[in-house]
Amino acid sequence: MATESSPGPRREETLPPPSRVGAVVPAAGRGARLPGAVPKQFRPLGGLPLLWHPLYRLARSGAVGSIVLVLPPGSLGALGLPKDLGLSVQVTEGGARRQDSVERGLFALPPEVEWAVVHDGARPLLPPALVRACLEGALETGASLAALPVSDTVKRGGPGGFAEGTVPRDGLWLAQTPQVARRELLEKALRAARDEGREGTDEAALLEAIGVRVRLVPGDPMNLKVTRPEDLALAEAYLALSKEGGGA
Repeated sequence: MATESSPGPRREETLPPPSRVGAVVPAAGRGARLPGAVPKQFRPLGGLPLLWHPLYRLARSGAVGSIVLVLPPGSLGALGLPKDLGLSVQVTEGGARRQDSVERGLFALPPEVEWAVVHDGARPLLPPALVRACLEGALETGASLAALPVSDTVKRGGPGGFAEGTVPRDGLWLAQTPQVARRELLEKALRAARDEGREGTDEAALLEAIGVRVRLVPGDPMNLKVTRPEDLALAEAYLALSKEGGGA
């Protein structure tokens, strides 16, 4: 038993087995801010489809036992899947909103899954260790998210494009993914949002709305979301840099 003078057992020892952890990868967005005939999630990155990168990284975390990939309606056959992931991957169609897609992904997870790891398909450079860190962070209250503390000065804009004031950045964080929750809690949050007509920009917002305390886990600047052409170029540069340094 842990005491005040002893550190107690490492929390990683209490992580649920991978068979109880499933990942939902929403990738059903249209990517309108990244122009071109090919959706951003299918664009090449480092010689592979962008969407393959988060799948590989989730698998390499060793923390998840199954993945549900949520794609735009009508595109289920447009993307082949890597054959060397070493875990189960299901593919399902997304809905009109992110939360609809996540709900469909949750429904498709194997019944034995108790923890859901939601990760944006447009974040290809997920550090595998961050998956485990977020899972550990969720153990206390049932939910966590990766996030970065705000370091830039934040301005509030007003009419005419003028600054109206400076927002104190203390306590402000930029949300990333993975966002992890007990499956039953996330299902409850999604159901409540649907019943009440609420929309959230991420899973943490929906969980907060039903009173769940969501643990902040320090994220990674390289875990960027590819939204614009310059993001794709930056991801290519990060990927090349990590390979030069022996990373992945």
